[in-house]
Amino acid sequence: MNHQNGIESVYTAHHASCARYGFSYRVSERGPQFADWIGTGKRVLDLGCRDGNLTSCYTANNTVTGVDIDRQALWLARQRLGITTVWLDLNREPLPFDNSSFDVAVAGELLEHLVHPDVVVGEVHRVLVPGGILIGSLPNSFHWSARLAFLRGRSIEDPTHLHLFSQSKVLELLQGFEHVEMKPIGGIGGRRLPIAPDWVSQPLVRDLPTVFANDFLFRAIK
Repeated sequence: MNHQNGIESVYTAHHASCARYGFSYRVSERGPQFADWIGTGKRVLDLGCRDGNLTSCYTANNTVTGVDIDRQALWLARQRLGITTVWLDLNREPLPFDNSSFDVAVAGELLEHLVHPDVVVGEVHRVLVPGGILIGSLPNSFHWSARLAFLRGRSIEDPTHLHLFSQSKVLELLQGFEHVEMKPIGGIGGRRLPIAPDWVSQPLVRDLPTVFANDFLFRAIK
């Protein structure tokens, strides 16, 4: 088995075993925000699109090309959305697109999975038109629940994550862009804890994002 097929099999198994097909993390928050930032009439490159569950929020009136390492997921995306798809191992290959090919690139819950996310961000910068935007999201690895787990000698991090991101690390990764807008999202509670009302949780997410945000959404303008 070569390296590419090996990595693909890992992600195919991970997506299947964790019921990731037909699922997208916090899609009710990320989807509308991404769609608003993207707008319409755009050439969109969706990196790590998987089976298109999040992609479906912004395919209307846009031309979308989806990229992923999971062939099964790409097949599902084509069947569901009718988008163009490209199989690619982002850890080993540059983007197979010309300079200034896209108006928008999306990297939702992707960059933390890459060996060298800065290299991929540089490639995204290359394929975007001047004034193009990179939109994405990254999990907050320093959420209060992760800190408590660490103190107890455990980890709640996804085993496929290769990098830990805080808000400052996200900004550092995107420093090659002209302007970066960040939006922390999340809430307090769930699983074994009662869910706090928005009037309690949202000010904490806004004012102390590195502790209370679950995810960092970003828009970076070239």
